[in-house]
Amino acid sequence: MLTKKTLIAAVILLLSTSGAMAQMRQGARAVLQTCKPDIAHFCSQVPPGQGRIKACMKEHVHELSEPCKEALFQAWLKQ
Repeated sequence: MLTKKTLIAAVILLLSTSGAMAQMRQGARAVLQTCKPDIAHFCSQVPPGQGRIKACMKEHVHELSEPCKEALFQAWLKQ
């Protein structure tokens, strides 16, 4: 079983990567779809661009849903 610290570190590493939406790999798109409710819940008032959504998600990493955390971790493993 993954430790909470390992999972959090993986999430932070994944969220710290950059790239345009058009260049996202399929795994990153899956993460976006899985984390969509979390983004809407925690970051709906954050204007997109310049890494603001990513920063918002980092601020709420401990509060993200388990499916979102798992999707982030799986995408990080495939990088």
